Amino acid sequence: MNNQLSEILGLIRSHDSILITAHVLPDGDSIGSLTGFGLALEAAGKKVEMVMQDPVPAMYRFLRGTEKISLPHQLGSIPKLVIFLDCTDRSRAGVDWSEPYLQDVPSINIDHHVSNSFFASYNLVDPQAAATAEIVYTLVRELSIAISADIASALYTGIVMDTGSFQYESTTPHTLKTAAALLEQGVQLSCIKEHLYEQKSLKNYHLLAEAIGNISFAADGKIAWTYLDQAVMKRLQAKAEDCEGIVSYPISLANVKIGLFFRELTNGEVKVGLRCRTGFDVNKIAHSFGGGGHQLAAGCTVEGPLQSAILRVITVTNEMMEARS
Repeated sequence: MNNQLSEILGLIRSHDSILITAHVLPDGDSIGSLTGFGLALEAAGKKVEMVMQDPVPAMYRFLRGTEKISLPHQLGSIPKLVIFLDCTDRSRAGVDWSEPYLQDVPSINIDHHVSNSFFASYNLVDPQAAATAEIVYTLVRELSIAISADIASALYTGIVMDTGSFQYESTTPHTLKTAAALLEQGVQLSCIKEHLYEQKSLKNYHLLAEAIGNISFAADGKIAWTYLDQAVMKRLQAKAEDCEGIVSYPISLANVKIGLFFRELTNGEVKVGLRCRTGFDVNKIAHSFGGGGHQLAAGCTVEGPLQSAILRVITVTNEMMEARS
């Protein structure tokens, strides 16, 4: 872990007005970290503003505290300190609002991505952590803040989602010890399980059917990918959150070493999710297109049109595959 922990703890203790934000297109770790840390700092008597560029997806709104998350246009006074959670760089929080709003404000960057750019005034980056929520738990404990059931549920959700329910190789003994400690604080497993895994939208299944029908292969079946274009998204009136989980399907096929999911955005750009087996590194592929993440899971956004974007990314992926042969 980056060795600025003591400075960060001192900075948080000395500031009463704090803004916390997380990345665009929020996932379970970003929302769990944001909500859990926000509630914890409120419990410590801080004035906290939680903000994200995009709304909270429906599947995470069961977490108490998510109703306090604002959109940028709802922000009040300029904070004295800003904390970025689960962001590899400052732009991940949304350039349009964050750059002008947060100028000349001391910042803290808390993240677990190996591709983090250490962009803030103070950086707490631990690529060994399975989730940013795992790092937030450590901070809350170091700040001597009591962990309520609501805080624990948010942080537990972040860890569960970023470890694939503790199935990914990023899961460590420390991750499991953290999860166990959170469970002791009153996490309701049945509630979390129901909302995360048993409340899928019908649109999610329709999109999954489309994606499965679009699966293609390269490198003798070692690379698999699928895609969803805007025509399908508009026809089904689907949102980004309705695509939850689809990225896992190409890599789940037998003999596939690298799996990719391409989703065309409304502005013509293409969002790319990448997954791979042990021994490969999709972070390198994502990084070559301006993205990043982890060795086994990463993402990026590339210029369209869709089929052109697919060709470019698959070409780079195939070249990496051939280099290993």
